[in-house]
Amino acid sequence: MCTSGFLLFCMRRSFFHLKFVFRKSITSAYSPQRRRLPQNYTTMEKDQLILSIVKSEDFEEALDIFWKHFMPNEPVTGLIGCHTAVGYRIYNLDLLLREMLQSQTCFMAKDQKGNIIGIAFCTVILKKDDTTIHELPTRDEYLCQGWPVDFTHILLLLDHLGYHPNIMNDKKVNQLLDIFAVVVKPNYRRMGIATQLITKAITEAQLVDIPLVTVVCTSAFTQRCCAKLGFNAENTIFYKDWHYKNIKIFDNNKIDPVHPAAISYYKYI
Repeated sequence: MCTSGFLLFCMRRSFFHLKFVFRKSITSAYSPQRRRLPQNYTTMEKDQLILSIVKSEDFEEALDIFWKHFMPNEPVTGLIGCHTAVGYRIYNLDLLLREMLQSQTCFMAKDQKGNIIGIAFCTVILKKDDTTIHELPTRDEYLCQGWPVDFTHILLLLDHLGYHPNIMNDKKVNQLLDIFAVVVKPNYRRMGIATQLITKAITEAQLVDIPLVTVVCTSAFTQRCCAKLGFNAENTIFYKDWHYKNIKIFDNNKIDPVHPAAISYYKYI
């Protein structure tokens, strides 16, 4: 999963009961040189890593890694011109990440010196009711919840790829694990760390009898990773074709040909 210049970020929908009705997630990977998919990379062996739940004393560092190494460079946020300046944080998203950390559903990889080199933000989502089909949220609803105007385009895209309540009804499960975000520091990419973090999350889900794992991938790197780990592709949206209420969202000239589409995945465990 970790290829040169690689960053995985997974954002998906769920419910939480603060001021928001919906959770969002994106999955993506970032290659700053926009190089083509590499065929080989060096693997950091499992015994060289310390994999564990993110502890409270590491929360702030985990968040700093996310905002520093993902948001300023993530391909989809770049397509819509979302605010990604160093030091800028989307309040709703930062709050969502903090809730995941506090729920102890996030995992970190440390090297032998005890340095955090990767984080997997995950969340367990429970089925709320027996409604067969749930209507997707609207842009106005997200705006009322305080999401930035430009970021709502990403949330709406993800809803159309796969909305958690509908996924659980379709797959006939009462709960699932959503891999929300996996971030690996630049100097440690192409070593298989992201793959090991995802594998750790899946293993922990199996231990508590969670039957399904979901993820949305907005880059070719993470899509390739999901195929490698046995995930099934569910829905695909090409960025050039994405419209909301007959309005084209992405500029074709800004779309990286290496990452032309977003794909949702699931895996029974």
